[in-house]
Amino acid sequence: MENGKTDKSKSVLKHLYEDLPSDKEPFDWTKYIWGGIILLIVVMLLFIWLSGQFKPRTSYVRAKHILIKFNPADPADRQRALKSITELREKILKGESFEKIAREYSNDSATARRGGDLGYYGRNSFDPAFEAYVWSAPIGQLSDVVETRYGFHLIIVVDRYLTEVDRYELELDEKARKSQSH
Repeated sequence: MENGKTDKSKSVLKHLYEDLPSDKEPFDWTKYIWGGIILLIVVMLLFIWLSGQFKPRTSYVRAKHILIKFNPADPADRQRALKSITELREKILKGESFEKIAREYSNDSATARRGGDLGYYGRNSFDPAFEAYVWSAPIGQLSDVVETRYGFHLIIVVDRYLTEVDRYELELDEKARKSQSH
C-alpha cells in the first residue's frame, strides 16, 4: 500500500516535469526580487528625506512656567504673591534650577511635576499677556514677572516654530511698534 502511494507521487511529479523543455533551465526570478527590494529601499529613503522637508502648517511654542496664584480682590494676597514670585526669580537668576523651583513652588499642579513644562501649544492658546511673551521672547531667557488672570508667572520659552505667514506678521508688528515710538 505504501509503495503504491510513492509510485503515484512519482508519476504525478514526472507528469509535471514532462511539460518542461529539457534543454531550457527554469526561469530565474532572483534578479527581479532583488530589483524590487532595491526599489523599495530607494522609495523608503526618498520618503524619509521628503518628510524632513515639509514644514508644519501651524506655528507652535513650547514653554515652561512657574505660577503663583493670588486672589485679585485681596490686595494683601496680591502683594504676597508678587513678593514670592520676585524671590523665586532672584533664586533662579542666582543659579538655582528652574525645574526644581517649579516643582517646589508652582501653584499649577499639572505642570509643576514636570518642572513647569507646558508642552507645545498653538497660537491664541494662552492668556493675552502670557501669549505676548511666549511669541516674542528670546528662547531660553527667563521672563520678568508676567501677570495674568491666573496669577503671576515666570516663563522660559523652550522652543518655537513660526510659519512664514506668522513670521511676516511679527515683523510687520515690530516695524509698526518702532515707527510709533519715533
